[in-house]
Amino acid sequence: MALIVPFRGISYNPRKIGDLSAVVAPPYDVISPEGQDALYRRHPQNVVRLILNKETPQDNPQDNRYTRSAALYRAWLKEGILVRTPAPHFYFLREEFSSSIFPSVSADLTGQKMVRQGFIGLMRLEEYAAGVVLPHEKTQAKPKADRLALMEACRANFSQIFSLYSDDKGDLRPIYKEVLSSSPPAMDVDDEEGVRRQLWMVRDGQILRRVREIMESKKIFIADGHHRYETALAYREKQRQQFPPHTGKETYSFTMMYLAAMEDEGLSILPTHRVVYGLEGFQASTFLEQLRSDFSLEAFDFDSQNQKAIRQKFLRELASRADRGRSLGMLLEKQKKYYILSLKDERSLEEAQPGISPSLKALDVNLLHILVFQKRLKIGPPELAAGRNVLYFKEPEEAASAVRSGKGQMAFFLNPTKVYQVRDVSLAAETMPSKSTFFYPKLLSGLVINPLEPDEEIVVE
Repeated sequence: MALIVPFRGISYNPRKIGDLSAVVAPPYDVISPEGQDALYRRHPQNVVRLILNKETPQDNPQDNRYTRSAALYRAWLKEGILVRTPAPHFYFLREEFSSSIFPSVSADLTGQKMVRQGFIGLMRLEEYAAGVVLPHEKTQAKPKADRLALMEACRANFSQIFSLYSDDKGDLRPIYKEVLSSSPPAMDVDDEEGVRRQLWMVRDGQILRRVREIMESKKIFIADGHHRYETALAYREKQRQQFPPHTGKETYSFTMMYLAAMEDEGLSILPTHRVVYGLEGFQASTFLEQLRSDFSLEAFDFDSQNQKAIRQKFLRELASRADRGRSLGMLLEKQKKYYILSLKDERSLEEAQPGISPSLKALDVNLLHILVFQKRLKIGPPELAAGRNVLYFKEPEEAASAVRSGKGQMAFFLNPTKVYQVRDVSLAAETMPSKSTFFYPKLLSGLVINPLEPDEEIVVE
């Protein structure tokens, strides 16, 4: 059973912060060093100083990025820059963005508005084995150690774990309609990508009970934030050891989650494209001939004058094949043509990786990783886990530029993973390759913070 409850969140004080857009930030794991610098300059109380404080050469066990985050967090609470609500709330979030983020969208739909709806609450932590919370990605030790150090220093969840639930009967839709039409939002911010986010703080007892009751029977699918969820589990175990006995109502027994319905029309996944580099003795002509044993190839020639238009045409054609067959896109160094690679026979995947499960076999990312990376380029899981030979790009233009500039030897373009594929992989207790999903828009940090005070208990009615 999924236990999801409202909580007394901590938010930026609008009386102290004039423009709330200046203090929010993307998730820590998508912030580049340049982006970190920009967020530092944007506002002295930007949440980046909490979620991703800068390292210095002088860092030591007593003074480091985690202790500085904790000191700022406590100071901002004391100064009233951050304020906590006196009563538990659910936080309903409406995010509006443009369809132009999808490079394959048809010209007549470019700029069309899309809306994603979800809500933020606390979920009681469950081990994966319980079958309540289901992952779809593997995690790595280093990011979990980083987030655990921050959580221990600050005793707070600064960012939400992005999760999904099924609402095929639309049980929560009337609640969203009621909440979003009841009053102006408590927060209304735009990010630098033009995504508008509106947040409603809801404390009405009837709505809180209805949401909790509806969610009790749901399975929860982690979309984004696997490292943070497993960090929360690790933090819980350490706290249990430090503060026995435990009742299950302690703050450390819960974690902050954003939950959206799989059926939401604005729930969007972008592909992450791959650029291969550093292969010794690579010959494009030989590689093309090898590919023909598994794929049929269709070329889209371009020149310096029409490359953008041809790339858009190529991406739209690739997208059109997402539901009819299995296809990948490709660009090779020193060639002025894009290729669509269409799989000839599904049995090629089974021969290359015997015993592959149906849910993993259906993923285009595995079509690339198994039949191209492993079979032809000898780039296997060890190389990918070590970060060798492959770079990742959200924007197709950036991937193509990396090849044209000589930074990469070839680029591969993917259609996005489908939401039902995330569900199927999770239910099969399988995991996708890293960077198989990019849920868009990313959740902002700084909308609401969940304190993990060791002397408090969560209200569970």
